[in-house]
Amino acid sequence: MRAISLFKNADPAKPIVALGQTYFAVQTRRQELSDEEALAGLTEKQRRLFIRGQLTLHNRQLAETASNAGVITSRDFAIFQDHGYKGLYGGLGAKENSCTQRVKIWQKILDHMGSTELAANLFRATQLKSKLGVRI
Repeated sequence: MRAISLFKNADPAKPIVALGQTYFAVQTRRQELSDEEALAGLTEKQRRLFIRGQLTLHNRQLAETASNAGVITSRDFAIFQDHGYKGLYGGLGAKENSCTQRVKIWQKILDHMGSTELAANLFRATQLKSKLGVRI
């Protein structure tokens, strides 16, 4: 994964860099198409569970990165997570979303989302990981 980071931040005017960036773009697109094909044959429940698993993995990696950056207490991490929800939901945090979706505050909101909303949250998590430079 280090190679991807190097190609992402290198000078695309150099032929070898442009070639590397093109290679990784093509491979990424191939994987996306493969994932779409695999998900197309699944029921809504199976899609939801698959995406939920991916989101769990990404959230663990983000928690580790946040911890390394100084987000130590559970309260700090809750604030960190809540800001992600606010960005995705037009300023509404997890608490406001729980009320809107009739989910009790002690329940995990992600466990009550459909596959489309989970995919939006997965996108949010992957974008944050990219900004933070987290490697998969």
